[in-house]
Amino acid sequence: MRHLIFDAHNLFIRNFAVNPTLDVNGEPVGGIVGTIRSVKSMVAEVRPDRVFMVWDGPGGSMKRRGIMAEYKEGRRVRLNRELESSGAREDADSMREQMGRVRPLLRLLGATQLEVGDIEADDAIAYLVGCLDPHQKVVVSSDRDLWQLVSPTTSVYWPVKKVYITSESMAADGCLPQNWAIYKALQGDRSDSIPGVRGVGPATIKRLFPELSRRAFSLSEFFQLVEERSAEHPKAAAILAARELVSRNVDIMQLTSPVISATAAGLIRGAIDVPPSFNFTAFRLAMVNQGIQLTDTDLMNTFRAYQMRAINAAA
Repeated sequence: MRHLIFDAHNLFIRNFAVNPTLDVNGEPVGGIVGTIRSVKSMVAEVRPDRVFMVWDGPGGSMKRRGIMAEYKEGRRVRLNRELESSGAREDADSMREQMGRVRPLLRLLGATQLEVGDIEADDAIAYLVGCLDPHQKVVVSSDRDLWQLVSPTTSVYWPVKKVYITSESMAADGCLPQNWAIYKALQGDRSDSIPGVRGVGPATIKRLFPELSRRAFSLSEFFQLVEERSAEHPKAAAILAARELVSRNVDIMQLTSPVISATAAGLIRGAIDVPPSFNFTAFRLAMVNQGIQLTDTDLMNTFRAYQMRAINAAA
């Protein structure tokens, strides 16, 4: 079987920010239209037997804020489309409203919606990926933290460059998936307000630690390597001096051992066990009622083909 897993919050925000589509009343619906079309495009390309949309759960950031209070502080969606913004509050209201509307629409098209309280989508996706082994999986997200989930059975589609991230491509670019949390921890993540080691970027890491592309390191093993290089390389010495910061960043960024409750784990496993449902008539009616013109033949045929694959996979 082949599973297609969307980082749904990430996908929706990307579309909300760039898509200028309006409904028949002139109200913004770009987040809805763009998300459905993006899902359709990936379903047509990947031809999955099952589609999952994984959303951030309420309070999902609190665990990481317990490690670093500034985590995701001040984050705001920046619009990049022709439609002029009407203000931060209005944009936030529109985003929440459209996000609430798109979920039931995707459910009618056979996408399993997954949202678990107190954990972020990243952690839910990481646990879901583990539950779905040994089947083939494609994760769709622009969040590079998810690259650490890449394996012989899991690839990540990176919409920023429209490429699939695989174990082979990561090794060729200087870092195995097993070492990705360390690689990212050294650099930090500006979008999540996580500082890295000053002056240590991808080029420096690849030059100082080519071993990261050859074998997997634990954090303690990596710091042993850093100590060996610190006398000759000032940047390695800087990393050693920032050991506490790097260790904290790894705690925040690591996904290979997601810390989730037994209740959350049960909800994710339970979602896998419930087969997807399809109601194309209800979808068309909902589009008409919402004044959204998004029922073209190609879109519907794509999801009908997915329905047949899902039925055959369940048989």
